Amino acid sequence: MIDDILAAYDWFDHPDGPYKFVETHRDAHRTSGHWLFLPGAFSSFHKVSNNEELWLIHLGRVLVHVLDPDGAHHVLRLGTDLAAGERPVVTVPVNHWQAAEMPEGTPFAFGTNVCAPAFSYEEFAIAGREDLLRDFPDHADLIIRLTRGD
Repeated sequence: MIDDILAAYDWFDHPDGPYKFVETHRDAHRTSGHWLFLPGAFSSFHKVSNNEELWLIHLGRVLVHVLDPDGAHHVLRLGTDLAAGERPVVTVPVNHWQAAEMPEGTPFAFGTNVCAPAFSYEEFAIAGREDLLRDFPDHADLIIRLTRGD
């Protein structure tokens, strides 16, 4: 299955991770793209300042970590095991720091992100580790795990 997914698209490594990404739709109102997490991959803390971001899962499971402006940490469990508290679609609010990783034991995860209005790299920021540690000191272990050094 993973070979079929890899062969189906012209993937590239997204700037906030080494994980695979491909944009699948863009118009004046929205964008969407598939992502693929392979072992060891994670999406480092980043935020989008012009829209909410929807995460949708097709295969596997992902933990989406959100830091709100008041400093609270929320874990959005993206998956299809509803009885275990997972949801097939989660929303990250505009201008909130977000990062994602696969839970232990998940061999890979495949899904889609949707942004409306359309995603723009001008509205996208990757967190600096030291800046996040200064702003959210209570979440140091999480920040160190899900950022890349400054």
